Amino acid sequence: MTIKQAGFNLVELMIALVVGIVLMTSITTMFVDTKVSANRSSTISSLQQQAQLALQVLVDDVRSIGSWAEFSGELLTDIKTPETLTLTPGSCSLFVKATSSTTGIFSLPEWANWVEMASAGTFTEADCINDGDDAGYSMAANSDVLSLARIQGNTVTVAGMKITDYYVAVSPQQTQLFKASAPNGATNIDNAEFYPYLHHTYFVETHATAGPRLTRFARQGDELTNDLIVGNIEAFRVEFGVDTSTPHDGSADIYYLSTDHDFTADMWSNNQLVSARIYVLARATSPDLTFNNDANYNLRFTPFTPTANDNYRRFLLSTTVVIRNNIMAVTR
Repeated sequence: MTIKQAGFNLVELMIALVVGIVLMTSITTMFVDTKVSANRSSTISSLQQQAQLALQVLVDDVRSIGSWAEFSGELLTDIKTPETLTLTPGSCSLFVKATSSTTGIFSLPEWANWVEMASAGTFTEADCINDGDDAGYSMAANSDVLSLARIQGNTVTVAGMKITDYYVAVSPQQTQLFKASAPNGATNIDNAEFYPYLHHTYFVETHATAGPRLTRFARQGDELTNDLIVGNIEAFRVEFGVDTSTPHDGSADIYYLSTDHDFTADMWSNNQLVSARIYVLARATSPDLTFNNDANYNLRFTPFTPTANDNYRRFLLSTTVVIRNNIMAVTR
């Protein structure tokens, strides 16, 4: 018995090739789409996490604006920004000294507690950034710079003080900032308690390849340390609710003043800042050419408008926080 063997003819072979190409194209397309979707989800998730971290850090500090323990007197005239930072005079306006010629360019109060938009030429950066690990970074415009000074943590004893650090002596009617190595009578104030002094300045930096980041400089004794960096933060802004009623009832009558509006010393010093609205805008490090971004991001009074169609993915997060302190102090 003879068995006939038959192969593919040309038509069948062409059909098989076409079907194979279609299947391979479909599988490849599905793989690419899945990969793009996974990358997109990963990027968005990362931006959300970084925005949440940055927002939480800002919330923790803003909530404690004007925290001076049991002090309930008038303006804190004895709390002045220390003038002993180891910087070239006038070279770093992120930490404004009491006698600095740069005072007057910031929203009130113009010394330890202030907030201002970092427009071109507003701040000097020498001795602040662009040294060591900060090489290649520069201050970003269109984001706020926020400076906050207050007490922190628990009380300390005179014996437990570090001689290079600053502390605040606090009694119900008197306060005084001092360096442990030169207390100038602060440790002799009747019924005073002593707290470590905290001074933070937040701002946003940009880098040509590493992308933007939120930076916080802290004052440690007479030096500045970069003690916080949150990556991929392109901008943050802070606005305040102000209690203008007489007597103050603790609720905001003005919603919400930004750095583009009129602050007065009384708003900071007389318990009038009662709430804050904080915005954080996160941006991916690298552009996504599959994403066409022409959106405007509403950071309240000052919308953030990126370069048209720059292909960067962004995530905007905001919250409102109640300022919980009994005294809001101008710290000149």
